[in-house]
This record gives sequence, C-alpha cells and structure tokens, in this order.
Amino acid sequence: MANRRSVPLSVSILTLMALIVVPLSFTLSWLGWRGIHQMETEDVDQRMGELDDAVRGFLGNSMRLIVSVGQVLAEQDLFAPTAGADADTERLRQLVGVLDRHPSVDAAFVGYPDGRMVYAGRTDTYSPAQREEFHIPAGDPIALRVISGEGDARREVWRFVAGDGHVSRTYERTTAFDPRQRPWYTAALQTGQPQVTAPYRFAWSNEPGVSVGVPIKAGGVLGFDASLGTLSRLLVQYKVSPNAIIVLATSGSDVFIETRPCDLKSDDTCLAGDEIVRTTLKKAALEAGGRPLQRDVDLAGRPYKLIVHPISPIYGRGFAVAAAVPIAELTVTSGALIERAAWVAGIAVGLAILAVLLVSLALSRSMSRLAAKTQRIRDLDFSDQVPVTSRITEVLRLSEAVERMREGLEVFGHYVSKNLVRQIMRSPASAGVGGERRDVTVMFTDIEGFSRLSENIAPELLTSRLSRYFEALGSVITANRGMIDKYIGDSVMAFWNAPEPDPDHVFHACRAALQAAEASRSLAAKWRQRGRPGFRTRFGLHAGPAVVGNVGARERINYTLVGAVANQASRLEGLNKIYGTDILASGEVAGRTADRIVWRPIDRIVAAGMTEAMEIFEPLCESAMAAEQAPFMERWLAGREAYLAGRFEDAIARFKAAAALRQGDGPCRVLIGRCAEFARTGVPAGWDGAWHFDQK
Repeated sequence: MANRRSVPLSVSILTLMALIVVPLSFTLSWLGWRGIHQMETEDVDQRMGELDDAVRGFLGNSMRLIVSVGQVLAEQDLFAPTAGADADTERLRQLVGVLDRHPSVDAAFVGYPDGRMVYAGRTDTYSPAQREEFHIPAGDPIALRVISGEGDARREVWRFVAGDGHVSRTYERTTAFDPRQRPWYTAALQTGQPQVTAPYRFAWSNEPGVSVGVPIKAGGVLGFDASLGTLSRLLVQYKVSPNAIIVLATSGSDVFIETRPCDLKSDDTCLAGDEIVRTTLKKAALEAGGRPLQRDVDLAGRPYKLIVHPISPIYGRGFAVAAAVPIAELTVTSGALIERAAWVAGIAVGLAILAVLLVSLALSRSMSRLAAKTQRIRDLDFSDQVPVTSRITEVLRLSEAVERMREGLEVFGHYVSKNLVRQIMRSPASAGVGGERRDVTVMFTDIEGFSRLSENIAPELLTSRLSRYFEALGSVITANRGMIDKYIGDSVMAFWNAPEPDPDHVFHACRAALQAAEASRSLAAKWRQRGRPGFRTRFGLHAGPAVVGNVGARERINYTLVGAVANQASRLEGLNKIYGTDILASGEVAGRTADRIVWRPIDRIVAAGMTEAMEIFEPLCESAMAAEQAPFMERWLAGREAYLAGRFEDAIARFKAAAALRQGDGPCRVLIGRCAEFARTGVPAGWDGAWHFDQK
C-alpha cells in the first residue's frame, strides 16, 4: 500500500475547531471595532460582493452549462465535418433540442472549415419587418438555417418549425455571411478551447448578448448565442440605493449591461443628471483596466461614490461590475450594524458547520467502506482488494490492519472449507469436539495403478499433475454442494449433507460423480495428447447414517464423519477394479435417485467379512439422456434376467450383444466369464444369485 501523508484525528478536530472559532471571533471583534464609522462602506462592499457573486454565478453557470452542452455535442461523430451534408437534418434536430432544454440559449449553430453552417434559433425577438422579410409563420417557431457554397453561389436555406412540430416550406436566398469570419469561430479555433465573445447587440433583436464557441476536434466550431437581457434585470435587484446606477463592463467591448434609467416623469424620487453619471461611470469602469477602483466624485451637483469590482475571467473574458451610489443615500441606522453582524456570524457558523459536515462525511465514507469490507471478509468474500485510503492516521492504520487480515484469511481459506467456516461463524459453539447424527452420502475416489505411475514420474512433476487433477475433481464436487473431507495420497474422500443441510444430497453426489468422471477422462485425454500417461479415476458412492462433526484433540480438530457408510463407499470404489467400471454405487444410492439417474444393475454381492448381500449399480447418465442408453440397457437387463434364472448360455448371448454396443465393457466381460464357468461346472450349492468375495 502506498505511504500517504496523514493527519492524526485529534489534530484534525483541533484544526477544525480553530477554523470555526478563530475566524468567528476575529470577525465579531472587527465588526465591533469598526462600528458605526464603517457602516456605509460595509454596506456598499457587502452589496457589491453579493452583486459580484450573483453576476459571476449567473455568467459562470450559464457559460459553463452552454460550454458543457457544446462539448457533449462536439464529441459526437454527427457534428464532425466528415459526416457531411447528409447529417444536417439530425444536426438541426439536436440543435433544436438544445433550445428546448435551455431557455437562456437564443440560437445554436455549427460552422465548418468549408464555410458551411447549420443554425437553429428562436424568432420571438424578431421585429415585424424581419418576420415579413423571412416569411416567418405566426407564433414563435424555431428558425432552421443552412448556409453552403462559396462566392456568388453561396446561399442560405430557411425553414421554420412550429411548436406542434410542423415544418414550413423552404425559403432560399443568397448570402455573404461566413461563420469562419465570426469572433466565436476564430477565437475557438485559434485557442483550441471554448471561448466567449465580448458582449454585442444581436442583429435581430438589438438585445445585448454573447456568443460561445466550442471547437470540434475533427474540425469546425459549435456556437451558441446567449442573451444578457436577464442579467440587466438581475442588476436592478442588487442596487445599493434607490438611485444607484450599476453597469457591467467587458474588456474589448463598448456594449454595457446596465440598470434602466429612472423615469423623472413618473417617479419624483429620481435624481436628475442620470446620463452624466452613467457616462462617467462607464468611463471609470474602462479606465480601471481590470483593477478594483473606489473614489468619491461630484456629479450633477451631488457627491457620488464610484466603485469598480473586477470579476475573475470567464473562459478568457474579463468582466467588471461598476456602481455609482449617491453618498446621501448611504446613511443607514446603527441597527443595520447589529443585523449585519448577526448575518456575518451566521455565515461563519454555517461555514463551520459545513466544514464539520464535509469532514464527517469524508470520515464516515472511509469507515463505511471499512465496515462493508470487513462484512465481506466475514462472509468469506475476498474479492475487494482495493484498500481504503484516508488522510487520517488512525483510519489508515485500521485499513492496513484489515488488508493484512484479508490477505491472511484468503490464504487460510485454501486449507478449510468455506461452508464449514460459515457454519462455525454462525454458531461458534459448534467448533468444539463432538458431532451429530446425519444421513449422508459419501464418495471415495482412487487413481487406477497410481503406485506404478508414480515410480516413473519425478516427484515434482507428480505433485504438479496431482494438483491439476485434484483441482478438476474438487471444483466439480464443490459445485455440486459437496465437502471434500481429505486428500489421501491420490484418493479423495468427500461427503454431502454436511456441514450445510442438503435435502437432495444423494442426487447431488451422483451428479458430481458423473461430472468428475468426465472431467478426469478429459484431463487424461489432454495429457495423452502431450505424450504423458493419464489418470483413470474410480469412484464409490454409498448413503447412510453417520456421525458428522469435529474429531480430535482440543488444540487440533478435524471436521469429518465416523460411520460404516465411509467403509462401504471405500469397498465400492475398490470393486471397480474387479468389474472394470469407473463408478459403483450401493442400492441405497440408486434407489433414492432412480427417477433422475439411469442406473445399470451390476451385481448382487456379499463383500468379504460381511454376511448380507448388497446390490451394486453403475450410473450411466442423468435421465435426460436415457434414450441414448436404452438399446444397451435393454440387452443388459435381458442378460441379467437370464443369468439370475440360471439360463447361462442365453445370458452369455445377451451379454455379448450388449458388449457389442459398448466395446471393452468390464461388467459384460465379467458376467460372460462367470456364466461360462457356471455352464461348465454348474452353480455352487445354495446359489441365490449373489457373488461372494473372499478378499477385500
């Protein structure tokens, strides 16, 4: 984990408290010291500051929104020059959508290096003469305009889209308008960045506004016209006094956004000389040159305070807010100071609360991630390997400890069954020595001729191949809800219905045996293709009662089972060697899954050391594939019927017919040999169809 600079939690809290208390204390002391002598200046500064924020917010947010829209469109292949004129219809539809979603945008357009331009704009500000000139329908439809061609052949095509979606007929005329010569196009193209033009008055409405240009990487510039008429109304809301004059000046432009003149005829509180004051204020705003300015002057027979506040540039364009305030109107009551102090204190406290909130959110996010991560670790999910980072030392240390814990448990998880660990975590008391009686299904596997194979393979290579072999079998067993009890040399012991209950454990064990046998055969075939000897796996399955639980000493225990069911499964696995089969199961297993597994009855035997006869079966496939085994099973069952009835010559014929469908079938070979022996020597006295084994 990277070593990051961090700050102790105590220092964070102390710093936070200092940020709250110290500015608040100094602010209140400063307000008390300044008192009534600074009241007028504070009032003007506060109002100008609010106006700055409002103007900056209005311009910044509007321009950022427009630029964001332009950048999104510029990324689309639709607006690349390579899309050609065929894309104009969809381009216009997209531009009209911009106008619908953003009322502050008066027009949206795109210009290309070949002089082509696609334009969509509002018509609500067009004069009656313009509406007649351009054949604008009734209402305020959206104007669609496409300019193309060069020189005398340059033409523009107009159409209009009404609110109900109706498109007017096309109107066409010659034009000299070239987007490549417009400031929004040239500035964006030269800088490669979004640019805002200086304010100017739109040709159609005489409203002040700006144009925004957003370059397209593939060539061309997206443009937007934004009216500043709303800003003029916003300035009125922040007038310092009833007769204050406020203007917004822009570097490189002689267009000013300003409050409307006071009407002397209708308002007797208006002061004369408005035009003189406005002219002087505009001149001062331009002379300030982007620097703050404040001075007292006499204009129109009365003193004024001129104030100029520059605003940080917005997309390369500098603005300044200027105000001319009659000094006589600045006098306010002393109560305003107390109110202002309360506002300042409230703002300071609010900022402090906000700071505390932000820090607490940052801290809570880290702790929430740590809590979620530890919960996943508790659920034995180690997939989240991204450490939680923090600037707080204690949180960082906790995150490192959690990571070390995760890494350790992930390694440990390779040695212990996750299902077993989950059960112990749900009930820690179950980790003690002891067990419970359950009906389980047990599987034993063994590799045929492993001792002989191991003599001819280097131990390192043998270990590697065994690991690959166990991985193939283990993944199938686990996928079928089995638990691997232990690896014994080349053998695997697994069981079902513990530690997690599994009502369908017998079927799951049978399916696991079929899939594991197939996986073993596939792996052996792959090795033989590479010139290496393959493994042939034998399986034994038996179901019955056993005691399942923790066996061992207090310091070291093992979760396993104890009962005759394990011995029976081991015997069945060994019988595969005699019958030449891969999987053998007891009658208890076959009887409980007869509706879902195709079982082949192999024999009725009495194992060595036992007196009771036992039916043994071989699973051929799941019931869905029974049709494939039907011809073979018909011949095999006929042979078994003849064998048990003592018709050995008939049985031999039936078994040979079955063997013809499965070349090298072990049970057919064994039963044919046995029938031939019985036909020659006769059956033993008291023969009941069971074969007795003298050796294990």
